[in-house]
Amino acid sequence: MMSMGLWMLKTHATSADLVAERKVQGNHFSITTLSFININTANFSQLISFFNTDGIVPGGFDAKTVRIEKDGKMDVQYSLQTIERGGNTNFCHTLDLQIVRRDLTEVYNGKLMNLSLQDNLQDGDIEEWILFLSLSASDDSLKNKQCDFDLYMRTYRNSPGENFKGIHAKRTLTSTVTSGTW
Repeated sequence: MMSMGLWMLKTHATSADLVAERKVQGNHFSITTLSFININTANFSQLISFFNTDGIVPGGFDAKTVRIEKDGKMDVQYSLQTIERGGNTNFCHTLDLQIVRRDLTEVYNGKLMNLSLQDNLQDGDIEEWILFLSLSASDDSLKNKQCDFDLYMRTYRNSPGENFKGIHAKRTLTSTVTSGTW
């Protein structure tokens, strides 16, 4: 039995080794990855939640960073939008959002809940954004309220609203903001 085992090890082939190979001319398959990463800017580690802002007051703001990176040969089209998950709708619709690139060019400046961007990344592109969430309204009805929302990114082929088909990517950054008293 031992000699048979040694023989099988030395032959490097058994009847259990099956190899199937087929070449098809003209077919190509490529894939590209898209990362939408909430990072700690000091050490590039990924953070679990995005905005976790407690007690924002009129004139106050919070800032976070994200990196959007493409790896692969295909160009990628993506959309980014805000989705309200819960909390006080009036408070959510009062919050402002400004997005600037690392070189300080503005990407978006408006209401948080109106965020809807479409863009693409080409070979070697990396976007590094700084996001400023602020509260400019000072209405007393906004005191001690909460807003739960997601920043939702997805890739698309032809149109940002199309149904998912084929290979696609989606990523959600979850956030919670509460207002304080003033």
